[in-house]
Amino acid sequence: MTGNQIIDKFNLYSDNSTELSASEELDLLNKVIQKIAMNRPWEALKTQASGTILNAGGVYYITLPADFAYLISNNASTDNSTGTENNASPTVIFVGSSYTPYQVVNFSDRRQYLNTIGYAYLDLANSRIVFAQDPSDDGTTYEFDYIKFPATIVATDTPVFPPARFHEMIAHAMAADEELIEKFPRANSYANDNLEKYDGYLSDMAYWNSMLLQN
Repeated sequence: MTGNQIIDKFNLYSDNSTELSASEELDLLNKVIQKIAMNRPWEALKTQASGTILNAGGVYYITLPADFAYLISNNASTDNSTGTENNASPTVIFVGSSYTPYQVVNFSDRRQYLNTIGYAYLDLANSRIVFAQDPSDDGTTYEFDYIKFPATIVATDTPVFPPARFHEMIAHAMAADEELIEKFPRANSYANDNLEKYDGYLSDMAYWNSMLLQN
């Protein structure tokens, strides 16, 4: 479904009880999409970053992608009998053509790994991933997986969440939005029904998402 089609459904489910402008409806649509996106690590939002490691005064780092939300596990095994060798979270930065894994540690733990090869940490305040030590012995390129924030859509775009049968969830969530209900009291009479339908769609999509994982 396109943004316009979802907005038409929203108006149907709210019985045209709002007086939002076209731009306000589109803002509400995007607000709901972002809310759904942050509900869990959806498979549709997983993506890969790669490039060249930068060096500024001896600090080796990666600039985060503009749509970066958070890092995800990328060094586990689909084979359940295989464990993590270093008993750490299987979230790494792969370095060089040999894809040498550099363990990502918590920002607050970074000093424990100072000048230690094989580690990196997320410096979110500066939109970068920093290596604890010069990684150039293993290479100058990187690769890692992350969850992205969905791009803002316009009326003719389609939301990033497939398949389309879940898109009606967005319309129901729009119609049950608290701010909308406060602004337009008539919408309150449909709120519980729309919220129930939204929750049902969300549960169905979460189950579908779980079946995409091979574990």
